[in-house]
Amino acid sequence: MPESRKQRKIKAGTINTSASKAAAAALAVVLASGAWAGSCFAQDSEDPYPSIPHMTYEEYPEVDGSLACVPLMEALIRQVTGCSEAQAEESLINFSNTNPSYERLKMGEAELILSYEASEEYKKRLDQLEGLELSPVGKDALVFLANEANPVDGLTRGQIHDIYTGTITNWKEVGGEDLPIRAFQRREASGSQTLMRLLLMGDEEIPEKQMVRIEGMEGLIDALLEYDNSANALGYSVYYYASSMYHQDGLKFLAVDGIKPVNDTIRSGQYPLTNPFYVGIGEHSGENAHMLADWLLSEEGQRFVEDQGYVAAGEN
Repeated sequence: MPESRKQRKIKAGTINTSASKAAAAALAVVLASGAWAGSCFAQDSEDPYPSIPHMTYEEYPEVDGSLACVPLMEALIRQVTGCSEAQAEESLINFSNTNPSYERLKMGEAELILSYEASEEYKKRLDQLEGLELSPVGKDALVFLANEANPVDGLTRGQIHDIYTGTITNWKEVGGEDLPIRAFQRREASGSQTLMRLLLMGDEEIPEKQMVRIEGMEGLIDALLEYDNSANALGYSVYYYASSMYHQDGLKFLAVDGIKPVNDTIRSGQYPLTNPFYVGIGEHSGENAHMLADWLLSEEGQRFVEDQGYVAAGEN
C-alpha cells in the first residue's frame, strides 16, 4: 500500500525538506489562482472546544517544536482556523525539531513552540532560555525498546545505566540469553538523547565501544528491527512517537523498575522516566501566540491535548 504524505514526512524525520518546499510553492499557486476559495473553512456549529481562539490561516502564528508534537501542532491549527489537512501540514514547512525550535523562538523566527526539553548545551547557548516563557502542556516518557524475540521484558534504571556505560555487556547479566548487548543511541543534540541524559545519565561519559549512534527517531526504531542479531539490540525513544507516530510490529516496550510505559502510568508518574513537554512563547510572540498558549493550558485546552492521544500536564 502506498505511504501517505504524513507517513513519508514522519519517516523523513524532518518537515523542512525540498519536497515540502515544492509542495508549499504549489499550494501558493493554487491559493493565488483562487481555485481554493479561501484558506479557512466554516467552524462546526457544535464546536467541542467553545473557548478555543479562532483566527484565519494567515493570522495563525509561526509554530515550531519537537517531531513528537507534530500531530498536536497540526490538530491545533486545524481546530483554530478550520484549514485542511494539507494546509496544516504545509504550515510546518519551517519545522526544525526540538533544540533548534528554542533558538527560533528566542530569535523571533517562531512565535510559539510545542517542544520537549532543551539540552543543557542549548540552554547555555541561549543564556538559560532567558526571555522565553515555558509552561508544561503535556507529559511523555523515555522508553526502551527491544525485539520481541528477546526474553527480557524489563530492566531497572540501574541496569540501563550500566548497559550504556559499558558495565553490563551481555543479556545474561539481566536475565536474558548469553548474547552481547548492542545498545543503540541518538546523537547528542536530539530530544530523546536530552531526556536520556536528564533522566538517567547526567553528564556521565557514554563510551563508544558498544554503541551505535543513529540519526532520527525513526532511524533508531528501524535499526532495532533490521539489525542482523535483532534479539541483541536495545534502543530508546519517546513514548508517543514510538507508540502512535511510528509504531512497528516486532518491537516491545520494556518495563522500567517493574512499570510498563502506558498513558496511565505516565499520567500518574508511576512510570519512572517521565518528563513534561512545553508550550513556549518569547519576547517576539504576538497576541495570537499568547492566546493559543493560554488556551492550551486551560482546562479545555488540556482536554484537547488528551483528545489528540497525548498525556496532558494537568495542573501547572
